[in-house]
Amino acid sequence: MVTLRACLLAAFFCAFSAVVQAQPVTATVDRTEIIRGETVILTIRVEGQSGGVEMDLAPLETGFQVISTRTSSQISAVNNSMQSRIDYHLTLFPLNEGQITIPALQVAGATTAPLTITVEPRTSSGLAGQELFMEAVVSKPSLFVQEQLLFSIRLYYTISGIRNPIFTDLDLPEAVVQPIGTPNQYETLVDGMRYGVYEKQYAIFPQRSGTLEIPDIMFRGEVTDSSSSYVFRNLNTRTITSYAEGHSITVSEKPANYPADALWLPASEISIRETWDNDFSNVRVGDSVYRIIEIEAHGLDGAALPPLETPSIADVNIYPEPASIERSFVDGNIVGKRIESTSMLMTADGTVRVPGISIPWYDIDTGEIKYATIEDTAITIGAARSGSTGEALLLSNADMEEPTRESFAASAIEPEVEELVSSATTPLWILSLAAALTALVFALGFIKIKRRAPAVSPRKAYPVAAPMYRRAIAPEAETQAFKEFINACSGTHLPALRLALIGWGRQYFADVDLHTLDALAVRSGSAEVRDICLRLQQSLYGQGGSQSALANDIQRLQTLISELRTAHRQQLATAIKDRDYVLPPLYKA
Repeated sequence: MVTLRACLLAAFFCAFSAVVQAQPVTATVDRTEIIRGETVILTIRVEGQSGGVEMDLAPLETGFQVISTRTSSQISAVNNSMQSRIDYHLTLFPLNEGQITIPALQVAGATTAPLTITVEPRTSSGLAGQELFMEAVVSKPSLFVQEQLLFSIRLYYTISGIRNPIFTDLDLPEAVVQPIGTPNQYETLVDGMRYGVYEKQYAIFPQRSGTLEIPDIMFRGEVTDSSSSYVFRNLNTRTITSYAEGHSITVSEKPANYPADALWLPASEISIRETWDNDFSNVRVGDSVYRIIEIEAHGLDGAALPPLETPSIADVNIYPEPASIERSFVDGNIVGKRIESTSMLMTADGTVRVPGISIPWYDIDTGEIKYATIEDTAITIGAARSGSTGEALLLSNADMEEPTRESFAASAIEPEVEELVSSATTPLWILSLAAALTALVFALGFIKIKRRAPAVSPRKAYPVAAPMYRRAIAPEAETQAFKEFINACSGTHLPALRLALIGWGRQYFADVDLHTLDALAVRSGSAEVRDICLRLQQSLYGQGGSQSALANDIQRLQTLISELRTAHRQQLATAIKDRDYVLPPLYKA
């Protein structure tokens, strides 16, 4: 009996070992002929297994992109014998056309057989009628370096309920890529069939000459198939993909006849204009005039426009302000702006000539070199406005002595009496008329001064403190408050910096009750901001700090505030992207 049991046990182990070692592995595909842009499903079946097995998918990376992987297992009893298997379903996206071989794979110690599929090129005539297809469109096949190239990705679909849409990232190391607004969604007819269209647009600015390679763009998403059970939350999904061929763009150097010492500006239009806050009709010594220069370029970002040199003008003190850079999109084209403002204080009378501006640029539509210009401006400066009281105080005693003595002598020799106002015989109606005329002259003079006050008052370099606490909370007011804060950081007036910082905090946090640096530091949630605010208050109120020691702190505070605003904008962009994460249904209920 012992021998029999030992034999049976040995036989069992031998049979079990044979079953474990004999693990047939097979590989099959759902189809052998596909069109470029479609996917193929590779199924690898391992017999005698119900759990995970080792699998090396590295050989697939040379010719395919693995889109998704899912598994299914089965255990059954046949003639009192337990049988199991596990299937691996790999969705593969071929990277090339023609005859492509799916290489042999090492799975559970075994090797699968290689498989061959045929990938046919896609033709435009074969697109219509498909449930999903894509196209990538460029505005031109060739352009100059740093010129704008418009690039559009359009996804056409007839499927409702596409979930988790993902597009290939447009990563071009030798170009600057700017998304144009948010994706457009609309409907169109293709060969009589109605499609929903999801379109993403970009402005691309190549930074080097040669060939710009825009890679193939692939889309991947999921749709729920008909076997899903919405009652029991059993959602069976399938992966859908689409593909759009990339483009090779020829990028040329700037023309040889373009001015060598000028910044290269290829655009469809560039204009420059200036405005003044004074009509120059009554500018005097001590007055200031405010000059605003705006450069606008169609087809260039505002950051690509050149900064203007600050002119040196005799008898004029010039105070430039930080430039303002703007970017907008008009009819799918980028429009950049650069705005520079300058205050000019007149220090001597005479004629002042403010030099003009000439900016060369290249017209990409006509192939001509053009110039955006502003002519010279002549300003006539009059003498300083006289202040009678102040000028009288400047007269010397010697100037006053002689007339005074003469006056006394004349008074002694021949007494002079003003008959009109001093004589006792002056009629009453004459006194009344004189009083009325005097009152009228004073009234007219007061009205004239009030009317002229806005025209001659100089532009204020910084806003006063009171409006910061009275401004209504509005999204567009935060940008202006941040500019005022930056301007205050470049000055030397700490109370103005404190007010500007608090004014920005009220707009950024939308808190009308924020009136102190302590409250701002708490709302920021940054220990570093709190420490800087504490040192700022110590300098303001004489508790151990010094103004000169705050230079590094103020610079660091600008960096921290800018980082807060950048993180906030990124959060808003992510929220907008998540809101549009699911494509809308093609057919409305």
